[in-house]
Amino acid sequence: MPERLIIDGYNVIYASEELEALMREDLEAAREMLLSQVEEYCAREGRSAIVVFDAGGRPGPATKEDRTGFLQVAYTAEGQSADSYIEKLAYRGGEAGSAMLVTGDYDQQKVAASAGLMRMSSREFLLVMRESSDEALAGAGGRQAGSPRVSVAERLPEETRDALERFKRQQ
Repeated sequence: MPERLIIDGYNVIYASEELEALMREDLEAAREMLLSQVEEYCAREGRSAIVVFDAGGRPGPATKEDRTGFLQVAYTAEGQSADSYIEKLAYRGGEAGSAMLVTGDYDQQKVAASAGLMRMSSREFLLVMRESSDEALAGAGGRQAGSPRVSVAERLPEETRDALERFKRQQ
């Protein structure tokens, strides 16, 4: 997986039952929980991420905040969608081959592919983060060194992996 992630924040929130339920109660709390999870994941895995949120009616220009060395948060400008902001990031020089877009939006995944970025669905990213967290907890609890890691892909049925490979080659 590339070291840099570009994450469609609300798309990931909607892909998580827990985060979506929290968002209905408290939008800011849901965003903060996602950001905390992404930050912990990036710290464990040695990656960096920018999480992009729509402005949601907030007036003014786009803003970007460096939260840590691992995490940036961007809010789009008034009237700008997260999709258009992400497109600009995708086509910015130097990202091709070195970044991955995390979104469940098929059109955005096509943009990522045409810009040379890898892509991952929001649901798959949530699984990857959970797997990383579980491994860290198991390691802290005495997981033996050299224990085999089982990737998400290895858990999928063979016909599903084959279908995903065919889809990837078509892009």
